[in-house]
Amino acid sequence: MKIPKNIYIYSIIATVIVGAVIFWISRADNKIDDVVDMSTLFGASPSPDQSPLPSQTPRLSNNTPKPTPGIIVSEVASYQSWVKWLDPQNRRLALDEDCTSIVPSQVDYPNNVEVMLDNSASNKPRILKIGSQNYSLNAQGWIVTTLHSETLPAKLTMFCGDMELGQLDLVAK
Repeated sequence: MKIPKNIYIYSIIATVIVGAVIFWISRADNKIDDVVDMSTLFGASPSPDQSPLPSQTPRLSNNTPKPTPGIIVSEVASYQSWVKWLDPQNRRLALDEDCTSIVPSQVDYPNNVEVMLDNSASNKPRILKIGSQNYSLNAQGWIVTTLHSETLPAKLTMFCGDMELGQLDLVAK
């Protein structure tokens, strides 16, 4: 059987094009996984990049846990940053190891002041009472709270257990 001459010519042209593509790919040191845009090989201008399509938003079902608000750890200031900020203003109330004293023990604050209650010197949890409010402090722990009174001036006595530690006076700003 005789092969027609034009099929023979077309197969030679196709072989040359495939060879050129393989040569081009190997010369560019592309990986096998890379995709070659054929339009750039033959001089056509590439099409503009397309933006990726947004993925479908997952739907919540009854079994899907619902997000709950919580603490964003990166937004919580460290102990050292609170001490650095509040200590120079006498707004860090530091208990001693035995809960027999607090520094400062006699101080005036404006109403709605933010203070640090610091039990970091003790290996025991403590309950610090300021006025009528109890504050639970973990062993070697601390909290930041706002002191507030509806009536001003207010004299808030501080207790650790039965031990009176001092008095805070809240005054109008």
